[in-house]
Amino acid sequence: MTSRNRGKRWPVSGLASVLIGLACLAVGTTTSGPAAAAPPAFSFSTGSPDGLMAMASPPASIGVTESEAADDFIVDQPTTLNSATFVGLIPTGTALSDIAAVDVEIYRVFPLDSVDPPAGAVVPTRVNSPSDVAFASRGTGSADATFSAAVTNASFTAANSVAVGGIHPSPNQMTGGNGAVAGQEVTFTVTFTTPIDLPADHYFFVPQVQLPSGQTFSWLSAPKPIVAPGTPILPDLQAWIRTAALAPDWLRVGTDIVGGAPAPTYNGAFSLAGALDCPTMTIAPATLPDGTVGASYTQVLTTSGGTGPFSYAETGALPDGVTLGADGTLAGTPTASGTFPLAITSTDSIGCEATASRPLVVAEPATTTTTSASTTSVAPSSTVAPTTTALATTTTTGAVAAADQTSLPVTGIAAGWWTALGTALLLAGGLLVLASRRRHADA
Repeated sequence: MTSRNRGKRWPVSGLASVLIGLACLAVGTTTSGPAAAAPPAFSFSTGSPDGLMAMASPPASIGVTESEAADDFIVDQPTTLNSATFVGLIPTGTALSDIAAVDVEIYRVFPLDSVDPPAGAVVPTRVNSPSDVAFASRGTGSADATFSAAVTNASFTAANSVAVGGIHPSPNQMTGGNGAVAGQEVTFTVTFTTPIDLPADHYFFVPQVQLPSGQTFSWLSAPKPIVAPGTPILPDLQAWIRTAALAPDWLRVGTDIVGGAPAPTYNGAFSLAGALDCPTMTIAPATLPDGTVGASYTQVLTTSGGTGPFSYAETGALPDGVTLGADGTLAGTPTASGTFPLAITSTDSIGCEATASRPLVVAEPATTTTTSASTTSVAPSSTVAPTTTALATTTTTGAVAAADQTSLPVTGIAAGWWTALGTALLLAGGLLVLASRRRHADA
């Protein structure tokens, strides 16, 4: 007789559950956190020179009085500046190898980094001017910057200029400018070997170039308002200028010095390059809820950190029937079971990214298993009562665990077989008695 309880077997669904669980454990322990993404680039440009203005901007040197010309830019997000370019005039005949030094300063907008109200101001206004002192500076002389220079036009003329000697305190500030000036148009590229870290704010950019004794560098103007391929900003403040004698105050190049009705306004020709400083961004939930084949599935992803709104994308292997919307909604009806390693990317409104691995487990639907034993009936003889034995019935409803899917209970099987065996023995005994009586009768 073959036993009905010949050891337990792992049903397919139970074994699959174990394998899926182990896979989730392995994936979850190695990819639970957000992965770092390359920060988005930052760039800003006012465009090419427009030939309208040349603003003196040399550092102090032998025979030259210091002058600073400034124009504004905005960073909406904490930003690291790695390099800058600007375009200006140097005298005809001056060799690029004669350039002694290049400096860059960054100012915030008054009244930051300033005495407010101004002490003994000698200018019409300080509203929207650069601050009293610089927020950051880099220069070739201090070994935290390097530069290269290239002549882009050997003979360039600006229609008007403001020379160092044309900058005066109020009420004599308005001169109409110092007239047209010509020279070599040179593009300077400055690399910050020590990058400049800027919080989100409104700033002014100030370039200075040191030339041989007695020579002056002038920064060329760019269109105002900024036009393509430049980077428009709002508000776009006009260029300001000052000498050491005027400091800490500043004058507006167009409104205060050139004047007129209406007075012209200018930008300086420059550009900046760097990278946005992205905050830590985390995608939630840390673990996706399991799905079931044939059952509707919905899970909304969210992101903490960064600047909303966020957009989502997936580069792994979504289950058939399930999609990830740009708004972070993971939804659909899966058609196959398994463990699906999703690679999810969340991008904020300024381009910062977070990536995360989120395995999605899809299980087979829950099953109902019913097992019924057969009924054994022994035909009775004239002297033996019939016996009918119904074996035990086991019904399992819902998700079936591997350990529960075994053969019938031993107790039910044993009871039925012992009853049948007893009935068979009684029948055999009755037949033996009848046979013995017939032998005696024949004898």
